Amino acid sequence: MNKLIIVLLFTTSFGFCQETIYHNPNMDLKIGEYYYLFGNDVKFRKLPKTSSEVIQLLKIGAEIEIIDKSRETLNYNGIESPFYKVKFKNNIGYVLGGLISIEKKENHNSSYFFAYKKNEHNYSVIIRHLNKSLELKEIESELTTAEFSIDLFNNRGIVGVENVLFINYIAEACGVDGGGIYFFKLKNEIKKVFEITQVSDGGIYWFSENLIFPNEEKGIPGRMVYQKEVGVYEDEETNWVEITKTSRELKWENEEILPKIK
Repeated sequence: MNKLIIVLLFTTSFGFCQETIYHNPNMDLKIGEYYYLFGNDVKFRKLPKTSSEVIQLLKIGAEIEIIDKSRETLNYNGIESPFYKVKFKNNIGYVLGGLISIEKKENHNSSYFFAYKKNEHNYSVIIRHLNKSLELKEIESELTTAEFSIDLFNNRGIVGVENVLFINYIAEACGVDGGGIYFFKLKNEIKKVFEITQVSDGGIYWFSENLIFPNEEKGIPGRMVYQKEVGVYEDEETNWVEITKTSRELKWENEEILPKIK
C-alpha cells in the first residue's frame, strides 16, 4: 500500500486549457521562449547594466523573446536576478529578470502575471491583474513552499467572483506541503481567501485538506465543501491505519468564506 497519500484536485473540467508550468525561484527563463513583462514602464536597455542607455520603456504584459542570459545580476525583490538579452518587436536589448513574469494566465479580458519576492529566508508570490481598461490590481502572499504551479478557473459556481486562482504547491519529499492558496478575483481586488495543507511524513502520518466547489462533480449549489483527512499508521505489519475525516459546508458571504476554518 502506498503510504504517501496524494489528494487529486479536479481541475480538468473547470480550468482553462493551458499548459501546466512548474515554478522554482532558482529556475532560469528558457532561451528561445516567449514571456511577458511583470513590471510596468520597464527599462529596455542596450547593455545589461543599470547605467546603460534605455532604448524604450515597456509596459506590463509586453511580449518578449528570451535570447540569452547575461552574467550581470542585480538584487531585486530580495533575489539575485540576471539581466536577460531579449527581443521586443524588431529591437534587441536587455531586461532585468525580476521584471519578467514567470507565467501569464488569461481569461477573456483579464490577464494575470506572477513574480517571486524573497524576505530573508521566506519567499512570496506577487500576483498582478490587468483588465481590458488597463487597470492594475496586485496582491502579495507569503508561500509555505516556493515550488508551485498556477491554476486559473472561472468562478467555479461562486456568485460575485470573477475568477479563482490556485497556487498549487509541489511536494517532492515527505514533510513538504503539497497544498496551496486560493485567491478570488473580485470586481475591485484580488483576495486571498483560503489555504489548504496536504502533507505526509514518511508513511507514518498524513494530513490532507481540500475544497470542493459548487460546479464540481460532488459540489453543492451555493456552497463549498471543506474536507479534511488525518491518517496515522499504527502498525505496518498488520496494516493498522487510523483515519479521521471531517466534512463541512462553507459559503461565500461578505467577501469571506464562512465559517472560518481554524
